[in-house]
Parts: sequence; structure tokens; C-alpha cells
Amino acid sequence: MNQSILGVFKGRVLRFLATLAFASITAKAQSVSPTVKWQPVIENTSIDTDQVFPAEILALATRHPQKLPLRYLGDPNSVLGISLVSSAADVKVRVSVKVDRLAEESSFEATIPEANQTYEIWPTIRFDTRALARIRESFPTTALFTVSVNGVPVGEQSRTIQVRSVNDVPLAYVTTDKHIRDVSWLFASFVDENHPYIDRMLHEALRVNVVQQFSGYQGSPQDVTREVFAIWNVLQRQDVKYSSITTASGESRSVFSQHVRFLDEAVQNSQANCVDGTVLFASILYKLGIYPILVKIPGHMFLGFYTDSQRKHISFLETTMIGTPGLSSSQRNWTFKTVNGYLSSESYKQFFAALNYGEQEFQKVAQQFQARTPGYMLIDVQAARRAGISAIGRF
Repeated sequence: MNQSILGVFKGRVLRFLATLAFASITAKAQSVSPTVKWQPVIENTSIDTDQVFPAEILALATRHPQKLPLRYLGDPNSVLGISLVSSAADVKVRVSVKVDRLAEESSFEATIPEANQTYEIWPTIRFDTRALARIRESFPTTALFTVSVNGVPVGEQSRTIQVRSVNDVPLAYVTTDKHIRDVSWLFASFVDENHPYIDRMLHEALRVNVVQQFSGYQGSPQDVTREVFAIWNVLQRQDVKYSSITTASGESRSVFSQHVRFLDEAVQNSQANCVDGTVLFASILYKLGIYPILVKIPGHMFLGFYTDSQRKHISFLETTMIGTPGLSSSQRNWTFKTVNGYLSSESYKQFFAALNYGEQEFQKVAQQFQARTPGYMLIDVQAARRAGISAIGRF
């Protein structure tokens, strides 16, 4: 082989080796994982973050997706997730969360499109809904968060969280920027129009001849009011009394909450606070096709209901007056002998007084609703259902 040919050959070999070396260096550089910083997040807006409310989880399980914040990835209804910052763009992240006693491992994968930006990633947590619905006392448990980037594990972290009673309903959160986020619409989840107790109460109303049938808006506004009285009368016959128990199962620096009884708990224990009585009435009315409104004002709640299907006329009822003074034992056993026999009854007199009182209550604060004053909210049950606020079922 002459010298010129040998020189060309050596040059090609050297270039080839140089190319291989460059490719090897590039591959190694590309294989280096980006720097990732992350931390668990439990509820994304509250200062006091290490607790969850089963009532909120169950109520929002089917809520319709809303407009999400920038760089929010995953389930908008989730309560457990992470915040993450990556030094590189277009990295693939997998987040897994497991909650002892309440949720098996739940994962979500996403691509982080921008570097050096904070993203929130929220898997859909596979909660045991039956277990959530049966929690009566607050207790601590552990949530385990695991993260991998581009298929490479980058660690796991655990957090102790406080699980509240299913009867605890959050009213408002103090957000991380010190604002108040009103979530009183969660009360609509305690309106349970499918509860089996309702049929029993409607049967009782028919038995004592309060009404001859339940027809909702097929009749006149007066007929609608009479059907609402029929419910009032049945609850008075069952000797339901006002009870001021509202204390939640736990304390929080930044979450305001209240204890609310389920429909069967109020009836079985013959006790109801203002919220209990209002959601109880609303459950039965909604079952009948009568549209109820939960009228929430600071420290109190009473009932509103439309008397016509066009929603032009609304009446208000102070439900706490159902046991004040209530009925005697003989009045609770009375059967109305005529179609209009109820009009002269003690039960109807008390119902009429509660209607008048409810109207007066609303007129005193009507301007607060128009001004959207914090702490005042009209919770339309039908609108809440359409927005995906589910009733919490009893298992």
C-alpha cells in the first residue's frame, strides 16, 4: 500500500473514532437525569394542609372539570399531589400516591414542557369510598408519595395526614395568600334525595291524610306549600327537636368546618341543628321535584323553596322552629278527617309561623346576597347537582 492511500485510510479511521467518541460523550450527557425538586401537597389552597375531609372528597368525585390554573396537571378534584420544578424541559414525570387504610396506589404520568417552572401534578386518588363514608371519628394516617423522572426514581416522601369525620363539612378555607375561599356549596352534598327514609316519610304523610298525593309542580303554588307542610307535620309527629350540636371532629388553623347529620341520623335521633333540618327538608323536596334552596348566612341556615316550576315565586321556612313548641302526644297521633282539616291544626299554625319567620329572616339579609357579601350564599340544589356536587350516599 503506497503512502498516499495509507494516509487517507488513517484519516478516515481517526475521523470515525472521533465521531464515536463525540457520540459517546453526547449519549452520556443525555443520560444524566435533570435536577428535580419536588414536595407533596395536600389540598392546594390552604395554609393548614395536612388534613383531608371525606365529605369533600365524596361530594366532588364527579364534579365537572373547571378552568385549571396555569401549570396544573391531573385531576382537578384530587386532594393529594406534588409540586415539582425540573431543570430541563420535556421531561416525563410519574407520580404515585398511596394512603394507608383508604387508598391503594394511584398514579399519573405527565410531560413537563418548561424548565425551571413550578408545576402541580395531581393523580386521581383511588379512595375506598365505602371506607370514607363510614368514618365517624377523626384519625391520623400516612400518605406515601413516589416520583420518577424519565423512568428513573427520584425518591419517595411520606406525610402524616389527619382524616376528618365524614360528618365534618368545610365551610371556608384560608388560602396561602390569606384570602377566604367559601366552599359552603358543599352542604348540597348532604341533600340526599335518594335516601330510603324518604319513602317512609311520604307514606306516613299519606296515611294520616295530610295530603292525598304528592304531585310537585303539577298543582298550584298552594298545593306545593301544602306538600311542604306534609313533610313538616310528619317530622313533628316523629318529635324531631332542634339541637345546636355543630362542633366538628377536629380543629384547624385555616379550615372552618361544621358537623352535619345525615338524614337518617337526624330522624333516628330526633335531633337537627339548622343545617341538619334544612338539608333534611331539601332532600325530600328535591325527591318530589320541588326545587329547594339552602339559605346560608353567618352562623345559620334556613330553607327556601320555589312554589312554581318557572322559579318566579319562592317561600322561606325556618326549620329550627319544627320543635318549638312541637306537638303533644295526642296531636302527634291525630289523623286529619277532612281534606282541609290540617288548616285548623296546631301543626299548621306552627308551620305558618315558621314560614313568616323565614320570610322575615330573608328580607333582613336580601341585600347581602345581592352584594355577594362573604358568608352569605344561596345554594341552589339543582344547580349544585348540575355542577357535579354529588349526594353522599349511605352504605
